[in-house]
Amino acid sequence: MGLTKTSVRHDGFDATLFPAADRKGKVVITLSGSEGGLRHAEKMARHLQGQGMPALALGYFGTGETQEFLSRVPLEYVDAAIGWLRGRGYQRIAVEGLSKGAEYAAAAATTFSEISCAVLKTPAWFYGEGIMKGAPSGASCWTYRGQELPYTPYRERSFPSKRDILRRAEYDILSLNAKRYVRQASAVPIERIAGRVLFFSTEADTVWPSSESAKKLEDRLVREGFAYPYPYEHVCFDFMSHLMLEDANRLVRVLFRSEREHPRECAEERASMSSKMHDWLERVW
Repeated sequence: MGLTKTSVRHDGFDATLFPAADRKGKVVITLSGSEGGLRHAEKMARHLQGQGMPALALGYFGTGETQEFLSRVPLEYVDAAIGWLRGRGYQRIAVEGLSKGAEYAAAAATTFSEISCAVLKTPAWFYGEGIMKGAPSGASCWTYRGQELPYTPYRERSFPSKRDILRRAEYDILSLNAKRYVRQASAVPIERIAGRVLFFSTEADTVWPSSESAKKLEDRLVREGFAYPYPYEHVCFDFMSHLMLEDANRLVRVLFRSEREHPRECAEERASMSSKMHDWLERVW
């Protein structure tokens, strides 16, 4: 398949489109995590394209055409992408977000009613503080119409260095993200999504407690007698790491002990995740 590229300098966002034949009934906007750039978002989109689903890999910081840091990122990037896709004949729009991208995807899906499906991988149940030059930024990750979304700050004001992570032989920053005092105003209003929601989490997460977080989001969908009117599901794995890429490379074994100790189980869980998501996008959405 050929690629169509667009730049924030011309259309208000920075992305790569992965089309699927002449199919335009559905399209997925993919959003990767705190590493920034487009590399992982493109890997996610390319995987969907291989399953026959068109996808738009959207960069929201660190792309060269967007801001440098993960702080005060405007939701308008997604809004611009929606308008661009609609202008090219795409009809139903979903978002797939991984890690911080899941947080951004949730913020977008609760804001823009055009999004009728959200796939959230290792999500957080609240909006967090931004990151700038390897430290908390003192501002929200996200903005809309120039205003910061309410956020919960980090307890610690410095992060482990790359040297510390290499010495541990494990990308483990769970202490930064677990047992934080969460400001209630920063909780993700997940019930505002006008469509289907699929959560993926893992018990082996060493970045933040994604299984607990996804359960909190799931619980919020149905509480106090309110029934969420759309299908939703939470799938929690045992061995896969925080980096929930279907086509993960050997780097995951360098970064995560569970991936090194349970390579077969992690591969099986990735295949299961891919199958589940394909079924969800094709049949449930």
